[in-house]
Amino acid sequence: MPTAAMHVCQRPGCGALCVNRYCNDHLFADSRKLARQAYDEKRGSSASRGYGRFHQNWRLQIIARDPLCKINIMCDKNLPAPSTDADHVVALDAGGDWSLENGQGSCHACHSYKTATRDSNFIRKRAPGSSRDRSKPLR
Repeated sequence: MPTAAMHVCQRPGCGALCVNRYCNDHLFADSRKLARQAYDEKRGSSASRGYGRFHQNWRLQIIARDPLCKINIMCDKNLPAPSTDADHVVALDAGGDWSLENGQGSCHACHSYKTATRDSNFIRKRAPGSSRDRSKPLR
């Protein structure tokens, strides 16, 4: 049975050979882009999610005070990276507050790791009997 002839991917600059109009890398690229746009529209603005002027000012104060990552668990070669995010030492939903003492500067990788492994509702649902002390900073 004959097979279809190979074509060059129609995405500008790609040049990969494929059976369809687009290669596998670009076949669903437009649908992913549309899905991301729909998600962003449904998500709302940062101010509507609680990241208004007060949060922005708090973040700038924390980053000015802590220019290097205080968490330092995901930084390259264990050297502190520049702070890009402001992290609550004790998460707001765990009883933390907006004081400057409850804030620490962190790089995005460390902040994401801490949020995913220590502060998120997801991790608490996965480990219902865990005895983590969330009041202590992760350093």
